[in-house]
Amino acid sequence: MNETGSFLINYLPFFGLVREPFLIPPDRDVFYPSPGHRGAEGALRFGLDQGEGFMVLTGEVGTGKTLLLRRLLAGLPQRYETALILSPNLTPQELLPAIFHDLGQTPAVEPNTGIGMDRLLRQLNDHLAELAAQGRRLVVVIDEAQNLPLESMEQLRLLSNFESDTSKLIQIILVGQPELRDRLNRHELRQLRQRIAVVEQLQPLASEEIIHYVDTRLSWAGATRLEISRPALTLLQRYCQGIPRLINKAFSRALLIAYSQHSLTITKAILQEAIASLDESDFFWENGLSNTPSKPQSMTAGLL
Repeated sequence: MNETGSFLINYLPFFGLVREPFLIPPDRDVFYPSPGHRGAEGALRFGLDQGEGFMVLTGEVGTGKTLLLRRLLAGLPQRYETALILSPNLTPQELLPAIFHDLGQTPAVEPNTGIGMDRLLRQLNDHLAELAAQGRRLVVVIDEAQNLPLESMEQLRLLSNFESDTSKLIQIILVGQPELRDRLNRHELRQLRQRIAVVEQLQPLASEEIIHYVDTRLSWAGATRLEISRPALTLLQRYCQGIPRLINKAFSRALLIAYSQHSLTITKAILQEAIASLDESDFFWENGLSNTPSKPQSMTAGLL
């Protein structure tokens, strides 16, 4: 075993951890249900249940959009078939084949072959008809949708025309950064905009929610020995501005630094060192921070 692997193994039991609490990749098993996240997930579920054709979810980078999406899709009943598109910079000729590939099907025409899209549209129509005969419908989710070309957004609007006499056969959720809203407000997309029934925006966590977020992840990871000073939490609130991904980055580095110092307490100085070692462009830096000594606080005992 190499030195890095041994270091990480020792790092976990030192704090009473059984798993990494602040991994960056989204993990459905450790979801902090803030009111904003619960509300957005509930609104999207309601839109799907009501058969709405278009829904939009926006939020700043790192606010938990992808994690919320994965929870939403994993919790859908069998009457929905889902396609998740994670590479949104697709032309109209590439979009339909990407949907078919995610469904595990071979598209009738591969992209950029010079052949018209009528065969792909017929294939989609046949597939949607088969789903409808089973009492099911297709949900297409486009992540990072602010990067979709305007022509591809118009293509999605046309796809939403697939419907029966009583309901939509395909439902589309556009997910992206706040720029997606600006894009949808363009004059060229006014017809699509009029079809959007649900619009939700994830906000950064509030100050108290940050404390609950950290405690949720530490409890999930089994932390029994770790303490965090209140000034350290104040520092976290100031620099991470409620963005979960930045909280994960800062605390993951802080745990490594605390372990290297044989400290069971995340102090303000340790967290400040952790933040300083990360990409400064991620954080909202301020100067003149004091290093006031602080009394350690146990997350599960003293702060919640």
